[in-house]
Amino acid sequence: MAVILAARKERTSDVPFPLLPFEGEMCLIDRTLCLLKEIGIKRILLVVGFREELFRKYVDDRVQLVYAEHFEFTSSMASLAAANEQINEDFILVEGDTFFEKKVLEQIAKIDKGNCLIATEESGSGDECYIESQSGFITKISKDKHRICRFEGELLGISRISYETYRKMLSLWYSSANSYLNYEHVLMDVTSAIERPFLFFKNLIWGDVDCPEDFKRLKEITSRTLRKKEDPFDKDNLLNCLSEIFPKHDVSTSKISRIGGMSNKNFRVDFNGKSYVLRIPGPGSEGMVERANEEFNAILGCKMGVNPEIRYFNAKTGVKLADFVDNAETLNAATIQRHDNLKKIAEIYHRVHDAHVRMKNEFNIFREIEKYSRLIENMGATMYDGWELFKPKVMDLEWRLNSIGIEMTPCHDDAVPENFIKAQDGTIYLIDWEYSGMNDPMADFAALFIESEFTEEKKKFFLNEYYNGEVPSGIEERILCYEIMWDTLWSLWTVLKEAYGEDFGSYGLDRFNRAVTNYCRLNIHYDENKRIAKD
Repeated sequence: MAVILAARKERTSDVPFPLLPFEGEMCLIDRTLCLLKEIGIKRILLVVGFREELFRKYVDDRVQLVYAEHFEFTSSMASLAAANEQINEDFILVEGDTFFEKKVLEQIAKIDKGNCLIATEESGSGDECYIESQSGFITKISKDKHRICRFEGELLGISRISYETYRKMLSLWYSSANSYLNYEHVLMDVTSAIERPFLFFKNLIWGDVDCPEDFKRLKEITSRTLRKKEDPFDKDNLLNCLSEIFPKHDVSTSKISRIGGMSNKNFRVDFNGKSYVLRIPGPGSEGMVERANEEFNAILGCKMGVNPEIRYFNAKTGVKLADFVDNAETLNAATIQRHDNLKKIAEIYHRVHDAHVRMKNEFNIFREIEKYSRLIENMGATMYDGWELFKPKVMDLEWRLNSIGIEMTPCHDDAVPENFIKAQDGTIYLIDWEYSGMNDPMADFAALFIESEFTEEKKKFFLNEYYNGEVPSGIEERILCYEIMWDTLWSLWTVLKEAYGEDFGSYGLDRFNRAVTNYCRLNIHYDENKRIAKD
């Protein structure tokens, strides 16, 4: 049995967010019902309130609607209590505004008794319910990060609740004077820690939708990421690649699974008792990435101790095989900004920037912008409106940076949070050296800050760690210049990739617009500095 909570009144939408289509005509309720039926759930209660008439189409031999009265003035426990006459057994609870991978339901459905909660890494959504645990049981939950000693993860809106626990929850609810109670806090109050086991999913693709910004993220990023991960792949082609890598072995018994990748296709390969990551370049990478440079620089990264060992690299095709870091956590925009992780990332950048070696190439962002512009023109594609007016302003930043003064050191140049992976022992590795080269270290910092939308406090913390408390004056202007250039470059990259048939939603346009906004900020900052100098 399953219960879906979808009664909430939306503040910013006339239609409940779980009913808004995000992929073709499919909405969250469509997807959740489909997944529940696929794993064999025979009876589903859909608790509704706001615009309940829009949910009536879902009623069938498995799905029953339950109306939550006073939904405008209550919260999730009231919705769950509304189904008290229909619930007579253990059940899986799903919050209707939650998007998640199918494997979550598959795993929780295997549990045949008691309670079970679901957790994953902190998402950075701003509405996290943090957890603390001990010996596999949840001991504390809170949305107030000031009350959490150890950030061990975030509670997902999916759980298994026993009928016995549900009756206890109802008893407390009926005696409560607080109509805004959430069910997870009631569950915590009526159970001991040993009654709160949980499943933890690393690197889970998921999200919840509480506002238009969340819905845009679901539509443009989260669902697309999962679609790429779940896309079928040509196993014969992958086996051919493995045959070239292991010519003396029978690779037909290899276990291959997709593990994501934005511009490339990455696969986990289990073979001969070892695990690897196989990278297959995505369409359109020819002319954008110099593979010989990447190979040379990535091997330098291994020698620096910041990149997992590379076992094979074909500079002609871009196919790469590297060691798989078992049970590693892929950092995201939230977890990368934790202070303990930022300290380790500052150490990584010191190893790279202070390596006293020369990478095979110089990565000059201005020359890259010119190259991508030519490739777009050759493809017959069109850059976003306003580019022709904005381009000379961006290119003038080269003179501005040279007048301020820059350094040239080895740099990684692609600090998306997914390129930082954290091993079980706490070691953080920096992967994917496609765009590495000799560059200004401020370009690395700009990429780090802008890819994960660092707060000003986190920027200051990181720079203070890197410079050991003696941050040079004037570097903020250099970093902002590079933030503008990175956004410009990756917006061009997106247009080029989409010319090859890929779909990135509003990703490229959003980055272009942010580049324009930050350019205006840069000029305000420059004018203020001139005024201060005069005073």
